Amino acid sequence: MESPLSPSAADSRLMNGATLVLICLGVYLPLLWQMPLWRSEAMYALIPREMLAAGSWLTPTLNGAPYLDKPHLLYWLQLLSYKLLGVSVWSARVPTLAITVGEVWLTYLIGRRLVGQKAAWLGGIILLTCIGFFVLHLLILTDHLVTLSLLAALYGLLRWEDEPGCRWTALFFLAMVAGFLSKGFIGLVFPGLIGLLYAWQARDRRLLGLLFSPKGIILAAVLLAAWAVAAEAANPGFLKFQVVNEQIMRFLGRREPADVNSFTLAGFYVFLFIWLMPWTFILPSALYRFWPASRPGREVGAAGRLLLIWVAVILGFFTLSSSRIEYYSLPALPALALILGWRVQRYLDTPGDRIIPWTLLVLGLLGISLLVLLPYLEQVCVNNRREFLGMVSLISPLARQASWVIPAVALAGVLAARLRRPRLAVAAYGVLAAAIAWFTFQTMAVLTPVMSDQAAGEYIRRVASPQDLLIMGPIEEFEYGASLEYYARRHILMVKGPGGLPQFPYPVPPASDYIITPERLKELWQGPRKVFLLLDHATLPEPFLQDATAALTLPGKRLLVNHP
Repeated sequence: MESPLSPSAADSRLMNGATLVLICLGVYLPLLWQMPLWRSEAMYALIPREMLAAGSWLTPTLNGAPYLDKPHLLYWLQLLSYKLLGVSVWSARVPTLAITVGEVWLTYLIGRRLVGQKAAWLGGIILLTCIGFFVLHLLILTDHLVTLSLLAALYGLLRWEDEPGCRWTALFFLAMVAGFLSKGFIGLVFPGLIGLLYAWQARDRRLLGLLFSPKGIILAAVLLAAWAVAAEAANPGFLKFQVVNEQIMRFLGRREPADVNSFTLAGFYVFLFIWLMPWTFILPSALYRFWPASRPGREVGAAGRLLLIWVAVILGFFTLSSSRIEYYSLPALPALALILGWRVQRYLDTPGDRIIPWTLLVLGLLGISLLVLLPYLEQVCVNNRREFLGMVSLISPLARQASWVIPAVALAGVLAARLRRPRLAVAAYGVLAAAIAWFTFQTMAVLTPVMSDQAAGEYIRRVASPQDLLIMGPIEEFEYGASLEYYARRHILMVKGPGGLPQFPYPVPPASDYIITPERLKELWQGPRKVFLLLDHATLPEPFLQDATAALTLPGKRLLVNHP
């Protein structure tokens, strides 16, 4: 497939995949060293640590209890990292770093084939600097593997379209297997449905030879069957729980227990708007112009429709699904970034195009109004995670800085555009995106004491004796206890709240059940053993805890002790 746009020789030397990889490493390597494990991600570091200690590759455990919510691929990658580099927070993040580099690299390779080298490189920069990709790739999530496997499958499809062969067939189906082993059926549905719709709109029956390749299907079936048999043998009931409760019933909104943090459809798209910032305001113009440009014989050509189909499948799936959370749009970001990269290139190549200065002007106005908008953002976040309560007071000093830096950089870009220096205007936009990413990281650093239990866990490790009990107060999801356990290096108990949460979605042996009732907490608290209780400020304490001694007071939480 010939590139639709030919960059200059100078651009070719600079705008290539190698520079994108170097920029990616330059961004993430220094930052990942500084990130402790947040509650929402710590389970992905703790589960493989427990699997490593138990010598098991097939039975994931969390806090000593079987954890059957996810397939195994991410745990296996974490286990390999632990074996090679030792057990640490840094080694737990190495697979995510490798996945991030792979996502950026494959986005560029796909973009180079669909929109040309220059637009592909710009799309890679946009992907790296949009808030969603930047923030979420500082955290360990299975969704990164889903995105990487989707990118690999679609790259295999494009290469097969040019030169049908076994290696591209193998890449396509192995990527689908990896997607399934990352998060289940969406790993098969996304690339398969995108491929079918792409073949249909292109009227290219040849692609059906890839999508329904007997050899590819047999390869995928054999690998998935081997995993399924081994996983079921090690954990009876695993497949029924995975296929029925976690896949089908979750999609239908009938999972047991219900998803406590499922987003409304409006909230889902609000976060998509946020994730693409600061490039979001270019998107309507980009989509409007990309559609006609992707017609046969036009600037991009019919192959460019793959990007539109890609976005439509991801967003359409989660629009129909009854279960969605804020970052489920992540697999659509590479395609959107490439469309945005193409639009930015059009601005650079089209005298009189005003999309960049107008967008910079809007961003400058948003920067000025940042302090006014923050309370609304906090409310959106609190509706999902109660730990964000009080966020505004913590990050207001950063917001004040951003409220003049953002308008100043935006104004510089507008002035560059007025002076007919489009490259300088785009460079200013890039600086603005980098500045916003930096402020976002600093915001994460400020919120880390609230979102991570590192301080409480390390305190317990220093002062508690082996027979002391460590208990986490009521919280919606039992997975959120993983950060405390990881840093305390001991199993914990968790208290069931007024709504009956947390609760296990599958039977747990009584000896492994670490969720206790408030009545049991009272018995332990008033008993002879020393008990440490981590309680969020958002949680109303039981009457018998009103006068309890605080061994440690932290932002958003306190560590109580019954026998000081």
